[in-house]
Order: sequence, then structure tokens, then C-alpha cells
Amino acid sequence: MAAWLLLCASLLFFGMGFLFPLLQSGYGIGPVVLKRDYIYLYSSFRFFFDKGEAFIGLVLLFFTIIFPVLKYLFLFITLSGKKLPRHQWVSTALEIVNKWAMLDVFVVAVLILNMKFDSTIILSKLEHGTTLFAISVVLMMICSYVTGRLLREQNQAK
Repeated sequence: MAAWLLLCASLLFFGMGFLFPLLQSGYGIGPVVLKRDYIYLYSSFRFFFDKGEAFIGLVLLFFTIIFPVLKYLFLFITLSGKKLPRHQWVSTALEIVNKWAMLDVFVVAVLILNMKFDSTIILSKLEHGTTLFAISVVLMMICSYVTGRLLREQNQAK
């Protein structure tokens, strides 16, 4: 039950991380803001593609969208008691890739460093999407751990 709750909460925060902006950037002079832009998670990897940084864009796309969605699907299937063909192989592959889950933190840090130019002219401010996305990553990591323990306990009971 706890694993289901963690998974659903993580998925909720993950979705909200897409709806809310990660960063607010712009420029102005003193308290007068001349231009303000909001950077969303989905627009962040597009930014790198548009700038010709395809490798960083692909890494960002994979570790912020594709991998988490695959992980959510696998956890939902596993917690529902169903087995995929080659379920153990998929589980092992996801665990290997999961070792790179800290790349999510790196990705957010790269975005922040890329956009954070605190000066009197260039403005940058973290928004709620950053916190929501970070919460979803932590909840998914905890859910993965709890699910792994449940599976090990079930296998030992057999």
C-alpha cells in the first residue's frame, strides 16, 4: 500500500513539475523588469536542440521524460502483480539505469547554471516546477526501494 501511495504521489508531482515553470528569467534595470520568460521542463531540452546541442538535449530528454515514464510504467506493472516477458531482465536494466538517476539532479543544476546570471540587468529566479520535479524524483527513488524490498521478500517466501 505504501509503495502505491509513493508511486501515485511521485507521478502527481512529476506531472505538476511539467505544468509549473522551473525558472523565470529575463532582464531589467533595478526593479523595472523589461522582459520576463518562464522556462518549463519540456521547453528546456528544446532549448538545447535549438542551440545545436543535440547530445545534451537527448540526455536531458531521456533522463527527464523517457526514463521516468518507463520507470513509472514498470513500477505500476510490478505493483499490480503482473509480470512482463523478461521481467527480471527489465528490472535489472532499470536498476542499472537507475544508478544514473542522480543525473536528474545534474540536469536541473545545468539548467539553473545555464539560466542563472544574477546581475543587476539579467534576472533569474527558481520557480515551483523545480521543487515539484525534485520531489517526484525523490519519491520515485523511495518507491523503487520499497518495491524492490517487497519483491525480495516475496521471492524469499517462495
